[in-house]
Amino acid sequence: MDFLSYILAGIIQGVTEWLPISSSGQSMIALINLLGLDPQEAFSLAICLHLGTLLAVVVRMRSDIYYIILKLPDFRKDLLVQFIIVSTFFSGLVGLPVYLLLKEGFSAWQGDIVTALIGFFLVLTGIILYLSKKVVGSRGIDELSVFEMASVGVAQGFTPLPGISRSGTTVAFLLFIGVKQENALRLSFLMSIPATLGILFFELFAGTIFLNSAVLFGMLAAFISGYVSIDLLLKFAQRIRFYIFCIVFGLLALLVPILTQLL
Repeated sequence: MDFLSYILAGIIQGVTEWLPISSSGQSMIALINLLGLDPQEAFSLAICLHLGTLLAVVVRMRSDIYYIILKLPDFRKDLLVQFIIVSTFFSGLVGLPVYLLLKEGFSAWQGDIVTALIGFFLVLTGIILYLSKKVVGSRGIDELSVFEMASVGVAQGFTPLPGISRSGTTVAFLLFIGVKQENALRLSFLMSIPATLGILFFELFAGTIFLNSAVLFGMLAAFISGYVSIDLLLKFAQRIRFYIFCIVFGLLALLVPILTQLL
């Protein structure tokens, strides 16, 4: 891959992160089928690029983050901090085994198998998004039980699976338990920060992240495109039926490897 390819991959990550279409799934499909990376390399690079959009979220929500840090010592009295702690714990409890399974699988699976797997999970994401469109929530963070906080964390734990949209899944599950859409978006962004940091930590520990100049340019592209586009794309995402995109694109990703084998 040359510098331009890394920058292009970063832009794809920066734009698709705010849309409920699985940024990692879209990035991996592009990296595998267009740029020729093997599935394990594509998975690791897709995670690296999340650092760029993570920084965009941190800058955008710095006041919320500052508030949470200040309230951590007295978390029992603050439901927002409790939500972040509980959801993060259960995300890690489910997400770590999923992550390790993927790392093991991607070292052995061929690119067409991974593409088909991403297609399946994109279809599943589309179904989740479709069901969530029918829900109108009215609850705030102060009305959530610990069990409901944990359930959203469990849902996020499955989102390392490429094709499962992290933002789409967490927002959908928050809507399913009755949370207002604007509150669901805010909570989804905040709970993404420790989850993304956790995955990046394990990638660094595993030695699969190599921060050379090309990767850094990709992260910078993800940060800039993500920060510049966040407001526009969030408004866009609320108006467009992305479940149709996920289902159609997922079916195509499922069918292409099959047709390739037949032809």
